[in-house]
Amino acid sequence: MSTRIVVVRMKDIIKKGILILIGVLIIGAIVFFIASDKNETSYIPGTYSSEIILNSDPVVIEVTVDENSILDIAMLNMGETQAVFYPLFEPSFETVREEILKKQSTEIETKENAVTTSVLVGAVEKALDEAKKEKEK
Repeated sequence: MSTRIVVVRMKDIIKKGILILIGVLIIGAIVFFIASDKNETSYIPGTYSSEIILNSDPVVIEVTVDENSILDIAMLNMGETQAVFYPLFEPSFETVREEILKKQSTEIETKENAVTTSVLVGAVEKALDEAKKEKEK
């Protein structure tokens, strides 16, 4: 009878050991995914640009990056006519610029001027994609 008790206890020990092993593997997987989720984007340092067409004229969005971060975002060629026809474009650009530089990501949330914000973020993403593509070569 004592052998039977040992066998039952051994089964319990094996079951608990397997459950502990599964738990450790699940926790390890969670930690791995959280740790690998960090924004470790790398770029080729330089200035990259993309264009937005406003009133038949291009507005250039320039993005300056170093190895791991976005250093600056500038808007060039914004004419007086474009500023008159699109009065919210420049203030929206400043808001988008500040948010992207602060978060170091184009995944930003702005509640005002959603369409304009979307266009600006798209132009910044296009420039950043160029910086990433050159890194892959």
